Amino acid sequence: VLRALVHLRRRLVDLPEALVDLRGRLRHPGEPAVDPEVELPEADLIWAGFSLFFCPPGRWSEVWPKVRAAVRPGGRFGGQILGERDTWASEQEISSFSREDGRALFDGFEIERFEEEEEDGEACSGPKHWHLFHVLARRSA
Repeated sequence: VLRALVHLRRRLVDLPEALVDLRGRLRHPGEPAVDPEVELPEADLIWAGFSLFFCPPGRWSEVWPKVRAAVRPGGRFGGQILGERDTWASEQEISSFSREDGRALFDGFEIERFEEEEEDGEACSGPKHWHLFHVLARRSA
């Protein structure tokens, strides 16, 4: 997988950077963490490390198609999708998926890695149960 990434052109979009409100103000409780109005540039690699699950479910259908469309043909998406058994999965502003639904997000992509991780651990907020899918998927050329 690392060899494949070396061959990518040097165009990267970091979703946490691109989607989170960076207008120089603090986000207030109840205010969305993701700005669905952001237009993402095309890229060879979209990296969404531990970030997409902060997109509220009601906004997912606005944001996810933009993410998919931003991956150039032959490019890759890398990141994590939150699983349905994660501690945060029941929170109203968190998007989480079953294994089947998580894989379906990448229909039309070649899934190079879809690794499930489930364990008790820590988060910034303290102890939590992690249920994640680590994904690397290549968009068909």
